[in-house]
Amino acid sequence: MSWINAKNFGVIKCAKKRVDLYYSRDNYNSIVLNDEIKDARWAGDAVVIYLMNGKVRRYTSIDNYSTM
Repeated sequence: MSWINAKNFGVIKCAKKRVDLYYSRDNYNSIVLNDEIKDARWAGDAVVIYLMNGKVRRYTSIDNYSTM
């Protein structure tokens, strides 16, 4: 999956501890976390994930993030 394709398709689906980034109607890749997710949104070229414990992570790829 290309991060750019997922960004262009723009669909994010949140599960309890997983965020699915769709890059076509039926295909997606997942970001799996150890904490429960409150919300996830695209912010420019990054995905910002809000966690139930109050932390916020900014993902710039499937496995690269920074805690804000």
